[in-house]
Amino acid sequence: MNYQRIYSNLIEFRKANVPDGYSEKHHVVPRALGGDNSKSNIVKLTAREHFIAHRLLAKIHGGLMWLAVTYMLH
Repeated sequence: MNYQRIYSNLIEFRKANVPDGYSEKHHVVPRALGGDNSKSNIVKLTAREHFIAHRLLAKIHGGLMWLAVTYMLH
């Protein structure tokens, strides 16, 4: 399965379609991978999408990305 493509599609969809109601800010390129807090690196996701995005990042990059998934589970 191409996790990078799925992640990119999710991010591009939400850049074009901001969710209604509750949303969470997500770093497109995680700070742990060199991302910053610039507006172009932040996208609003639903809580479910945010969790899915972090699972996808963990599957793509491994390592520390799994830590964020673990935190989100607790």
